Amino acid sequence: MRRMQSSRRAGAFLAAGLIVAFAPPARADAALVLRETRLHTPPDSHEPQRAMVNLRNTGQDLATNVTVLCTFTGAGGAVLDTQQASVPEVVGLADVQAETIYYGWPRASSATCRLAEP
Repeated sequence: MRRMQSSRRAGAFLAAGLIVAFAPPARADAALVLRETRLHTPPDSHEPQRAMVNLRNTGQDLATNVTVLCTFTGAGGAVLDTQQASVPEVVGLADVQAETIYYGWPRASSATCRLAEP
């Protein structure tokens, strides 16, 4: 009798694990806030520029598969390039750093970043 009870428990545990494993990841896009974007320009003009992004998950839920798009602009606001960075997950109430890299020429004078639509 004990074997049947333990095998039922094991079966229920495995079934619950399969449900969790194949469930779509939780997304909390509305809870994500892009706090700061900073353009890092190294002194050596041969090194790429970087847009450093600080994201905050203001909610309790896990945010997954987050994509950040950063547009690098030059003199007069001309768009030079748009790069993306992927953030696999952001736990609830946490800050994360992401960066995109601009390898082009001319040098960018600013970078603006936004969250990509899901």
